[in-house]
This record gives sequence, C-alpha cells and structure tokens, in this order.
Amino acid sequence: MKNPSKEGRNPSPSPLEKYFQHYNEKNLLPLHMPGHQRKREMGTALPYAYDYTEVEDLDNLHAPEGILQEAMNRTAAYYGCSDCFYLVNGSSSGLQAGIFTLLEEGDEVVVARNCHRSVFYALSLRKAKIHFLLPEFWEDFSCFGSISPKEVERLLREFPKSKALIFTSPSYEGVVSDVEGIARLCHENGLSLLVDEAHGAHFSPKRGTSFPESAISLGADLVVQSPHKTLCSLTQSAWILGNGERYSREKLSFYLSVFQTTSPSYPLMLSLEKATTLLETKGEALFSHWKEVMESFREKARTLSYFTFLWEKEEACFAMDFTKIFLRALGIPRLRLGKDLARLLREDYGIESEMHSGENLLLMTGPFISEEDMDRLFIALKDIERRLGDENSQKPGDERGKQAEEERGKQAEEERGKETGDEMSEWIEGSAQSLQSLPSSQSKILSSALYQISIADNTLQISEGLKEGEELNLRDGEGRICLEYLSLYPPGIPLLFPGEKLTAEKIQGIEALEKEGIELQYSRHRQGESGKLIFQKDKGNM
Repeated sequence: MKNPSKEGRNPSPSPLEKYFQHYNEKNLLPLHMPGHQRKREMGTALPYAYDYTEVEDLDNLHAPEGILQEAMNRTAAYYGCSDCFYLVNGSSSGLQAGIFTLLEEGDEVVVARNCHRSVFYALSLRKAKIHFLLPEFWEDFSCFGSISPKEVERLLREFPKSKALIFTSPSYEGVVSDVEGIARLCHENGLSLLVDEAHGAHFSPKRGTSFPESAISLGADLVVQSPHKTLCSLTQSAWILGNGERYSREKLSFYLSVFQTTSPSYPLMLSLEKATTLLETKGEALFSHWKEVMESFREKARTLSYFTFLWEKEEACFAMDFTKIFLRALGIPRLRLGKDLARLLREDYGIESEMHSGENLLLMTGPFISEEDMDRLFIALKDIERRLGDENSQKPGDERGKQAEEERGKQAEEERGKETGDEMSEWIEGSAQSLQSLPSSQSKILSSALYQISIADNTLQISEGLKEGEELNLRDGEGRICLEYLSLYPPGIPLLFPGEKLTAEKIQGIEALEKEGIELQYSRHRQGESGKLIFQKDKGNM
C-alpha cells in the first residue's frame, strides 16, 4: 500500500512560510520582543526564526489586514465558510468567544451534558441559565452516545426562550451526532448553533469523502476545531469557523481579543497555515490512506478475543470516527482498568496511549499513520492475550461470548427505544437508589449515575461557582449545594457543577473513582487532602 506520508519529506514552503523566509532574508536587527531575537544560540529545536511580534509587514491577529488575514481566508475557503479566525489559546478560547458572541448576560441556552468544561466556564461568566441536553449514556463503555434530534426538539419546545444550542461532535471517544438535523431544528426555532468539533478538524467540507462531513458544512453557525489534535498544527493552535448571519462577526472578533493573548505566537499561526496547505494539497489522499489503514486494523482486531472496541457499537449511534481506538480488556483480571493496559503497552511494547479512564483506554491516530504502526499495536494486543489471557474464562470471541454480545445488543436496542428524558428522569434528585444496589450493567466505575444532574428540571445557573463558600469532606456535604466543578480529566467533562446538590449516589461514585486512583480535578485549587469540596455556606451558621 502506497503511503502518501512518505512522499515529499521536504515540501515546498507555504505562502505564509515563504513570506517569513523573505522577511528573515532582510536581516533586520530585531530590537523588540521576543528576547531571543531569533538568534540560534538557543538551539534549533524550537522555531526561534519565526518567533515575531506585531511589527511592520507581519500583520496583527487582532486587527488582521495583510498576510494573516489572507491565511485565514484560505482556511475559510477550504471549508466553504465565510469566516475563519486563528486561535492561539486553544479551542477553549474559541468556544468562550463564541459563547459570548451568541449570548447576552443571563440568556437561556441548551447545552449537551458532555461538553468540555471550558464551555461551562464561559457560561458561568455569562451567567447563563443552562438547560441540559442529556445524550444517551452507554454503560458498557462508560461514555456518551450520539445526541438525539428528538430530545433536542423536546427541549426546544420546553424552553422556547433559549438563544443557542451547544454540543460536541465528534466526542473525545469518536461518537458523531446528526449535526445537520439538529442545525435544522435550531434554525427553525430561531436558535444559533455552536459545535465543538475540536476532534474533527479532519472532517471534510464535502459529502462522500473518507470521513464524516464537517459541522460547518452541515448548517452549524460557529464551529471550533483543533487541527493540532487530528492534523499537523502545533499544540495550543486552533481555529473557529463561522457561516451565515446568525452571529455578529464584529462581536466575535472583539471577544476573541478578550479571550486570547495580546502577544499571539507566530509559530502557532504558521502551523495553522501549514495545516491548511496540507488540507488543500494532500488532504484527501492522506485521508484515504488513513482510512484504509484503519479499516485494515479493524479487520485484524476482529480476531482478538480479550478486547472489545467502541466501534462495535456503530449501529447504536449516528456515525463514528474510526480514527479513534477506544477499547477495554475483557476477561483479563490484571487489566481490569485502562491505566493497567496503558502501563503495559508503554513499558513492554513502547506504545503510549492518549487517555485512560475507568476500564477504558483511548488511542488516537493521525493522517501520517502507517500500516506498520497499526501492525505494531495489533501484535502487542495479540501478545498480551497470549501472555495474560485465561483460556478457562469466557472470551468475547467464543460462542458463549457471542451469546452475551447478542443479549447486550438486545438490551441496547431496548434502551435506544426509550426517550432520553424519561431515562434520565429516573436519576433526578430524590432517588434513594445507591450505586451498590444498581444492576450489574450500571455498576461500572464510571456509571451514568455520576453524570446525572441533581436538580429538578435539568436547569442550572452555574454562576454559583463564583460565590464564597466553605470546605467540607464529601460525606459531610451530602445534601449541600456545591460551589465548584469536579472533573474527570481528560476528557474534561464535569462530574459535578456549581449550584448542584451533592447526593449520596455521587458521593459513592466519586469515592469509587478516588479509590481506584483515577485523577479528578477540582476547579478551586487548594493544598491538602482530596475528597473535599467547596459548598454553599449553611445559612443557619451565618
């Protein structure tokens, strides 16, 4: 199989890079920031030669009129949209600027439960009133499925004053939602749509190509992507794409200057322009090869007996991004947790994974992945089965395993037949059911119980997180209003929100996570032991 990544090891400079080279040839004395003055004494591993400040001829990201505007216009042209703004503070800054552009202070908004915490931070600052959109939760993989357009439609009827809808597609794990159908519902009801497509920069602006179509081509008004995640730009670089008339370009430009540094990194911007050049010149060839490599690996993975992959649930969601490998080991006690598999792959096979959480492990591939790379992973998984697999245990690949898979499939079909709202209402505040008494399919370390919102109507005003409170142990905080975020990171989805009441179910779930050594992040940094949170002060003691 011919690999396009092995061709053109020294590609021609892109337009922005040519301009930078021309600028350097002038041999100007840089008596300005940055301090290294692009001298080589610091070594060549870092891009000192292209580290500038906003001097004459090099344009200004916050008021672009020259080469940077031209570079962003090229990216917009590739995606077929009206606007592209380069981001040097990551996708988070784009999401935050987008939220402030679409919402005024105190506005109502519909937000998917599995959005990144940066979304909720911005909504806190905007003092927005949140109506939660609850995707289906897949207990067998402890992750969220696609967002249901039916549930979107129900929420828009229930909360007609909402100004915008925000959700993530694809998810960190690679689950894709029906952006086109949801965008249509939003626009019919007068809402703007912001999609966090950080993990979908490789999604195509055209139908029928190697990967799903980009949200910006499917009707979303604002879309944030992180080319550093799935393309080739430098870490912390991203862009926000805009199309249509449901947002103010002037406001977006202003809020981008609010949420981004006033000293934007030229190497980061150059890397974004290089990513655009890659898309324009080799994108589809690279993506076609990428798809072939992943399809070949999927076929080989079917022969594995002790590993199960999220893509086996393809029929249960709208679509899936198969460049992600989200898996777990079954029937290997030593690998019950994803962190154990991650350690084994790293120490014994030299393979570093992206993320582990609970029983799961996530590995990510990129456009330059080779068949040899994926063969190395397959051989490692096969060898792990040989070394650690118990021949006497039930394996997912044998007849008993197939029967169990069929039973799980039937159960999943029944669950998909339920209205998401009905399913979630079972877990709203007041439920006396504990994690220990849950059915075995719901007793995972990362259970759906951890993601339920302990409020009456799934509506929250998370500006509570800015208020003064008191620190308590988890157990002492049962029934109290929490004033901070508690997140599992990565992927950065909050388990607990400011303004939410802490229930016994969540206490037990959080304790189970900490017992397993799973890292949790608190939004109010404090020294001292874990297992404590900031709560609303008891009015009786004030």
